[in-house]
Formats: sequence, structure tokens, C-alpha cells
Amino acid sequence: MRIIIIVLVTSLLSSTAFAQESSDWRKVAEAIPLGSKVRVQRLNGERVTGTLMRVDGDIVLIKRDTRRPEMAVTIPFDDIGRIERSKEGGGVNIAKAIAIGAAAGAGAIVTLILFAMQLD
Repeated sequence: MRIIIIVLVTSLLSSTAFAQESSDWRKVAEAIPLGSKVRVQRLNGERVTGTLMRVDGDIVLIKRDTRRPEMAVTIPFDDIGRIERSKEGGGVNIAKAIAIGAAAGAGAIVTLILFAMQLD
């Protein structure tokens, strides 16, 4: 009898925590501007990457980033394990800065050499 009560209490507590988590994901999704790139991980492990189209009641609507046109995906908040705004590599990291500097330097040297050859 004790085991049944423990299992029942545990299941009630976990469902309450899950409902709270679902409302938290709704707040996170509402804070992200529509049209932003997002990454959503479902509870079953599936990942969806795309553009946030709508946040409505109990669902979020995401237009997937695919080569061929697809219907938008509707994901209920109860099925979301994680949602975040995608940060696509728009920044300049150190490797990019070094490559840009090296290319500019090489271009300048080649230009100077060509000018020197014209003076003869």
C-alpha cells in the first residue's frame, strides 16, 4: 500500500512540475521576437530549427529551414524540452579577422610590386 501511495504522490508532483515548465517555455517563446531564428528541442529528442511565426495559447508555430517548401510545424508547449533563439554565425571571430588581415596585406604587397615593376 505504501508503494502505491509513493508512486501516486511522485506522479502528481512530476506532472505539476511539468505544467510549470510548460508555462515557463511559453514565457520564453513570447519574449522572442516573431521572425527570429529559433531552435526547439522536443521532449522526444527531435530538434526543429526555423523561423518563429506565431506564439499562440498552447502552441508555437515554426517555419522550418528547408530547401523545399514545407508546412509550418505546430509544437505544443507541453512537448517542448528547450527553446532558444538561434545565433547564426554573423559575428567575426579571430580566425576570420586574421584571414581578412592576411588577404588585405597580401593584396597591398602585390600592388606595390606591380607599381615597382612599372617604374623600370
